[in-house]
Amino acid sequence: MFKMIQSMFQTKPNPAQHASKGAPIDAFTAEEIEQKIQALEEKLKLDEASFDTQKQLMIEYNKALKVFAKTPSYKHKIDDLFIKIDELRNATRKNF
Repeated sequence: MFKMIQSMFQTKPNPAQHASKGAPIDAFTAEEIEQKIQALEEKLKLDEASFDTQKQLMIEYNKALKVFAKTPSYKHKIDDLFIKIDELRNATRKNF
């Protein structure tokens, strides 16, 4: 019984404290995704009808939304991503 009472008063890990540890990893991931997006956008400029490039770009945009939302230094780029997603969808519809 003493151990049960003792365990109630012991400090438990706070999930908010561990969230800050992931921030540098998220920033690194956000930077990688941003570089992939730039490369795919350049590739798409060369061949606008490339369905594979469009598909890869849409996947990267969706990844970016999730990661950018978690990364404070990238949150301002979320609105631009939604605009790019809409433009890509419109371009894809034109090609069909």
